[in-house]
Amino acid sequence: MLDRRSALASAKPYTSSVLQIGEAHGFSLLQVAGLAKAISPITGKLPVKVGLAVTSEGRTLMRTGPNQFWIIGPEVDDIETKLPEIAIITPLSHSRTRIVIEGEPARNVLAKGVPLDFHHSAFKSGTFAMTGLHHTPVLVHCVGENRFEIYALRTFAVSVYEWLTDAALEFAR
Repeated sequence: MLDRRSALASAKPYTSSVLQIGEAHGFSLLQVAGLAKAISPITGKLPVKVGLAVTSEGRTLMRTGPNQFWIIGPEVDDIETKLPEIAIITPLSHSRTRIVIEGEPARNVLAKGVPLDFHHSAFKSGTFAMTGLHHTPVLVHCVGENRFEIYALRTFAVSVYEWLTDAALEFAR
């Protein structure tokens, strides 16, 4: 079996006294299309609307469309084997890079290039948006007060990462 190689293998983590940017390894990502009432007995409770994420049995479940979900789990996950009879499954793990930006200025950095309202009252923990960052499609997930995970297409991961680290330069202390 081929080893998974990071698209950011040559990138250096960005660290300052107030902000960190790096890659999060060790995850699986499935896109699942099917009826929630058929899928939920296997996955656990699913989000009720697009833009919300819930955690269930060690996985993050995101509703990305009316009958479409992202399931983010551990790197080795058997959930895919339980869904083929009731849903259409597309493995996305190898096509996405997960970039983490964390720290008090994270919202300001993201607001420089992402057309979303990053105010604490508008983009809360547990919400996400499929959007663009500097003309590149990404999914931005708020996982904590000042922590975000950005899922970028592998082919654009270096560009997204470099944009983020450049946008963060004013916070280097």
